[in-house]
Amino acid sequence: MAEALINFLIQQLGSLACEHTKQAVTLVLNAKKDVKKFSHSLKAIQAVLEDAEKQQVKEARVRDWLDQLKDVSYEMDEALDEWNTEILKQEVEAKQEEEGENALVTKMTVCFRISSNIILFWPSQQGNSSS
Repeated sequence: MAEALINFLIQQLGSLACEHTKQAVTLVLNAKKDVKKFSHSLKAIQAVLEDAEKQQVKEARVRDWLDQLKDVSYEMDEALDEWNTEILKQEVEAKQEEEGENALVTKMTVCFRISSNIILFWPSQQGNSSS
């Protein structure tokens, strides 16, 4: 009975970990799409600014508008850098969390197998050349 409960709990833990990982991946993928879209818009804005600088626009209203556009492009560039940094951070954290959850489930499974079978075994360690 206890073993069935433990197996059920392990399955639930694995299911929760899988669902959490799916949600994190979906958020990251959606953010990547947004970043790509905004990057494209930023490049278009920068092209307009470069063209305007080449033409050396003299009209004050146009010059003010171009200055504001340049400020917006700098802000967009900073925001995109922050987004890219956060996306990478989330990817690393998700991978570390997934590896940690997998290790926990493996350790729990091994632990319960040992107690239910009363057999001790030691998992081989990677990189151990003494085997």
